[in-house]
Amino acid sequence: MKLLIIDDEERTREMLYRHITWGELGIHEVETARNGQVALELCRSFRPDIVLCDIRMPKMDGIEFAKRLRESDLSCKLMFMSGFSDKEYLMSAIRLNALDYIEKPINLDKVREAVRKAVESRKHEERKRLEERQLQDAYDEGLPYLRQEMVRKLITVPGSLHVQKALESRETFLIPLEGPYTVIAATLYWQPLQYPEDPKPVQEALLRGLNMNSLLSSLHGICGFDSRQSLIFILPEAFGSSYREQRNVLEELYAEVAGIIAGNIRLRMGVGNSIKERMQIPHSYRTALDACSMHYYSEDSRLIFADALGSNRELAIDWDMVRSLRRLLKQEELEAARSLIVNWTKQARAAGDLDIVRLKDSYFQFLLVILDVAVQLGFTDTDEDTERRYIWKEIDRVPNLASMEEYILSFLDLFLLPQEPEGNSAKMREILQYIHKRFDEKGFTIPDIADHVSLNETYLCSLFKKQRGSTIKEYISSLRVEKAKELLLDKELKLYEVADRTGFTDANYFTTFFKKYAGCTPSEYRERMAK
Repeated sequence: MKLLIIDDEERTREMLYRHITWGELGIHEVETARNGQVALELCRSFRPDIVLCDIRMPKMDGIEFAKRLRESDLSCKLMFMSGFSDKEYLMSAIRLNALDYIEKPINLDKVREAVRKAVESRKHEERKRLEERQLQDAYDEGLPYLRQEMVRKLITVPGSLHVQKALESRETFLIPLEGPYTVIAATLYWQPLQYPEDPKPVQEALLRGLNMNSLLSSLHGICGFDSRQSLIFILPEAFGSSYREQRNVLEELYAEVAGIIAGNIRLRMGVGNSIKERMQIPHSYRTALDACSMHYYSEDSRLIFADALGSNRELAIDWDMVRSLRRLLKQEELEAARSLIVNWTKQARAAGDLDIVRLKDSYFQFLLVILDVAVQLGFTDTDEDTERRYIWKEIDRVPNLASMEEYILSFLDLFLLPQEPEGNSAKMREILQYIHKRFDEKGFTIPDIADHVSLNETYLCSLFKKQRGSTIKEYISSLRVEKAKELLLDKELKLYEVADRTGFTDANYFTTFFKKYAGCTPSEYRERMAK
């Protein structure tokens, strides 16, 4: 701790400075000043924890100094020294929250005792502030998840007694007990189709950012991800598609959310019907999801309102069309196959089916046929059951109908793969050289490789697997693991440094990744190699 001694008598300052072993009392830095004016200037850089101050001094006395100090520092412990024990000075000291008052002539034992108490008091207050800060941090850390849980309750069981009681805590849950309310659903799509291994950290960071957002707080709204991974907002008040119905507020909210999320994520919002009562929130939620589904067919608007719904109809898979696609591909009539897929997209756009999963499944069936025929004709060997799960995951991440059509059509390029081994070998050398050059860089992706070697991404992945017997992702992962093993032999390197040097931004994810491929954690591997 730091102590400042202020006295206009040099002999007193020197006596206090030199004849008390301050370190034994927990004081590790001591400074002196000859009057309040000098002391005030010194406090700007020194920032003492305890001040031992004379009252009567020229230029600026101790009382005036203390008043000025209290304007910027309320925690510093003040102790006055004076030979004038009249009531006026004592009352001033009390008003300035002085810890002690020491009469002159100075008794060093009394000073030691007074400073010891000041140190203990300061430490106690610091522990108390630390505990309060830890409690507040824990509360702030948990608040987004409390509100997310409330969102999930309100969109499913708004009449629950638990919900009623919890909403009485307006400080925690913000929204009022009485309506009206409006629910907004938002979808997040990563661009391009490179989805993070684990989107949860991104979602958690977004929730924390939103819960500290001043606009959302001023609207008394809460948000959270539902079981479908849609971001749901519940706002008090009625909002609609016209500016008279406060559309501008929702546009501001969109801009705030877009500013918080990363630049490679596309955000679209669907606004549900405004409702009057809390029990109707599930209805507003469903219409918000339906409005959000309409974004799959349109890239023109950031916000789609529930009043745009109505002309939508179901579109079941046309199995005759699926069989026709298989026949055309076997006959290598690629243009006819392309036209079939394009016509299906036109039908899908006209129908506007709100069940986007059902729509995606139709394209999934098309893609399975394309890959199956490509295997039969020897253009690729992607026929494992595990690939079906991977394919569906990729299809599920396609953000809109236009991109879906483009994605499926790109697989027709499989039928155009060159058959000349020499050409393939040269291209593979180029691919492998580029991978070895950049595999340990952060943000290195398959599209980067495709761009560098001037190949379609689908073409690249199929060519690589056919030539090497493994996927590009598996190959890059194996390179990263081997480099990590090499770096782990250096005991001086921290785990986060090893993660950084192998292209990982998150040390925790690096540990999970390493264990998946090496069968043990990085720490366990290091211990084994040290034996």
